[in-house]
Amino acid sequence: MTTTTPFVAYEHPLPAIIPGDGLHEQSADIALPYGHQSVKRWFFDGIKINHTKTQFSDQFDFHKENRGEVVSLSFNLKGNYEILQNGQTYRVHPGQHNIVHSHGYSNTFKNMDLEGESFSIEIMPAAFSKIAKDGNDTLKAFLDRIQTNEPAVLCPTSLVIHPGLQQAIQSIIHCPYSGSLKKLFLLSKSIEILVLQAEAYDRYLKQKQSYKKMPGEMDRLVHAREFMEKHMADPPTLTELSREIGLNEYKLKRGFKALYGCTVFNYLSGFRLEKAQYELQHSEKTIAEISTELGYSSSQHFSNAYKKKFGVSPSQCRKLI
Repeated sequence: MTTTTPFVAYEHPLPAIIPGDGLHEQSADIALPYGHQSVKRWFFDGIKINHTKTQFSDQFDFHKENRGEVVSLSFNLKGNYEILQNGQTYRVHPGQHNIVHSHGYSNTFKNMDLEGESFSIEIMPAAFSKIAKDGNDTLKAFLDRIQTNEPAVLCPTSLVIHPGLQQAIQSIIHCPYSGSLKKLFLLSKSIEILVLQAEAYDRYLKQKQSYKKMPGEMDRLVHAREFMEKHMADPPTLTELSREIGLNEYKLKRGFKALYGCTVFNYLSGFRLEKAQYELQHSEKTIAEISTELGYSSSQHFSNAYKKKFGVSPSQCRKLI
């Protein structure tokens, strides 16, 4: 039997760090029996951030475990996996996230693709309690479940990583700061990601009542999002996108809004602008180059759309960096 399950981002062990008051960082390139892995980690104030990229040489069964109690904000950025757990096989899809509280895990994974990428923010329960105790009802309810000392997941089915979460994750991975300022930035972004995950779960609960997905439909809707992102400079029409994923336009529009909380082209517009914001902050490309790469008809059209979303023009955004 194959189903979907909340997941914990897997990782290869590195030498332990005992964090003090400051920020501690690790990075390593690791040769594995089943391929190669690049790992980056940041430790501070009871929080550990992990970013892992894996190149597999073939499909393998491999074992991962973590013995410590932790609250994990887990994101599978790339790669399909199967997890063998308690005699059942679960699927982990790319572009999904969840929050998991566990007293450790011991699972057998099988990679279905040759490339994988994961991101997680692991928070010690005491630190999570301080952060979440003043949150919304969703976070307070999750905290109550943690305090019963039982394993818990935020959502029974992992949610899709929306553009706001993607942007926050990338800002951590490519953080331009150092020292105490970097620690403050990583803390603020970790809290932002937690808030965005809680908000995504609230939206999921509201939409669950209005839309019931048919078997296999979620995979097609995820493909629709990925296809649009890949072709954002020359996006498909609804008819073309419907044909690409094998759903009629009605199911595409209704399902996409239920899954992502917005229409197909509102999603694309937001994704483009968040991509633009990242490029403005982290590249030397001109505004005209960014505008063209993202598929805007003119720099002026791009500037107007950017200012409407972020409150400042692209040129003003660069001055603020």
